[in-house]
Amino acid sequence: MVVGDIIEGEWPMTVYQGLLGIQFASIVLMLFMCAYITKKWNKTLHGWLFLYCVATLVNNAGYFSLMRAQTEEAAVLAWQVSYLGRVWIPFSLLEFVLRLCGVKRNHLLMTLLALLHATTYFLVLGMRHNTLYYSSYVFVQEGFFPHISHKNGIWHYLHDALIFSYIAFGMFKLFQLLRKQTHPRRRKQLFLIIAAILTESFFYTLELCNVLPGYDMTMLGYTVATLFLYLAIFRYDMLGTKELARDFVIDRVSDGVIITEMDGTVVDFNKKAKALLPALESEPQAALSQVLSLIAENKTLDAEDKKFTPKENLLMDKEHAAGKVYMLTDDTDHYRRAERLTREMMLALSKTVDAKDHYTNGHSLRVAQYAKEIARRMGKPEEEQEKIYEMGLLHDIGKIGVSEEIINKTTRLTDEEFALIKQHTVIGCSILRQISVMPELADGARSHHERYDGRGYPDGLKGDGIPEAARIICLADCYDAMTSTRTYSTPKPQPAVRAEIERCKGSQFDPAIADIMISMIDDDKDYRMHE
Repeated sequence: MVVGDIIEGEWPMTVYQGLLGIQFASIVLMLFMCAYITKKWNKTLHGWLFLYCVATLVNNAGYFSLMRAQTEEAAVLAWQVSYLGRVWIPFSLLEFVLRLCGVKRNHLLMTLLALLHATTYFLVLGMRHNTLYYSSYVFVQEGFFPHISHKNGIWHYLHDALIFSYIAFGMFKLFQLLRKQTHPRRRKQLFLIIAAILTESFFYTLELCNVLPGYDMTMLGYTVATLFLYLAIFRYDMLGTKELARDFVIDRVSDGVIITEMDGTVVDFNKKAKALLPALESEPQAALSQVLSLIAENKTLDAEDKKFTPKENLLMDKEHAAGKVYMLTDDTDHYRRAERLTREMMLALSKTVDAKDHYTNGHSLRVAQYAKEIARRMGKPEEEQEKIYEMGLLHDIGKIGVSEEIINKTTRLTDEEFALIKQHTVIGCSILRQISVMPELADGARSHHERYDGRGYPDGLKGDGIPEAARIICLADCYDAMTSTRTYSTPKPQPAVRAEIERCKGSQFDPAIADIMISMIDDDKDYRMHE
């Protein structure tokens, strides 16, 4: 008997039993899949797949009861039970596909769609009292296959249109993801998911065309589609036993982890990465760009009062590059040790310089402290204050290249000797320029003898043309020179120091910085700021 010859009430027993067997097998399969997903449940994505399986299970179980119903009341009840699952199959599958493809969801829209599906179910529950979903229906019991014959109402057609819009949008997003995906196993997973949706769509279309009168063709579609999802889960590990183990480990490490496709599309990140880069959730590509910039500039990510070093690695699956992994590694202790070592070396160098001048012991350290305090009062961030402190420590490093006889000379310097003394700024710049990670050190060494009026050395810079840090160090240096014992002078009284700074505002010193130094002097009631 061909399909076209089958009419209501003339189903062969073998066909009826075969369809009952398919319904029963699909129920068992869905029970098995629900149990497996529950065991491996780790992400929201798995939750929507679980809802899809539960909805399909309820749908098939209800239809199985309908196929064995003996009365109209039992048939309608079985039909309504079946619809309890059926209305949620397309919605849960849509949510699953959207999350799988990383589509940003509109919560208001998804809530509205959920309400539409709930409304559909309530209309089916009240099918005896309204004609919106079914304009009419009748229970047919003749032959071997009891079923409900019906005519569709306006809501049914709207519901069908909604489902086909789901299919069109979901397939569009899946093919977009497939086009970007290069890893063979991932591509096979996506092919199976696409095959599952196409199968459901095909059988849904057959049902709308009433190809097999008396039997709901979507039941076969759900069963075959479930087999495709079964293969995706078990053959290609869509739930990812290995991935779940990876997630278990990654979410518990102290490092941030970001996973991308080969084209740079962010596909996953752990809780630590989200805490360090909150933008990962709303603007993942922007957050990744920040990480890439840090890597390119060899910088750290400063967050949570720690320093995280970003690193890029390929994610390999056998011989295939499946994507990239960006690690944000906590290197705080390493940097603190390095900073401590750097600071200790700077102190040692500054003492080496001061040791050449028997009258300036501790000069570089005091200049550094005064300069840092000026920077603090100027409102500089702590990091910049520390940089200025370090510049102060090494501002006179160039004196290493000047003869001790000239540095410690007690009589007036000749023009030639003073010219040699002035060279310490250039020598210091040349030495510190080799420290590429701290270029500001060279500026402090070269320009701390420049004058605001342009009459300083070595470059005759003027006003704002002098690096601001050098202007700060200039004033701190002069203050210490006036308040310390030198070969050519003794410490000046504090009022005299204050008056001298006031007098040199706008000529030797930056007026704004001079005012801050004056405020420091005024606050130093006991004249503690001296040698």
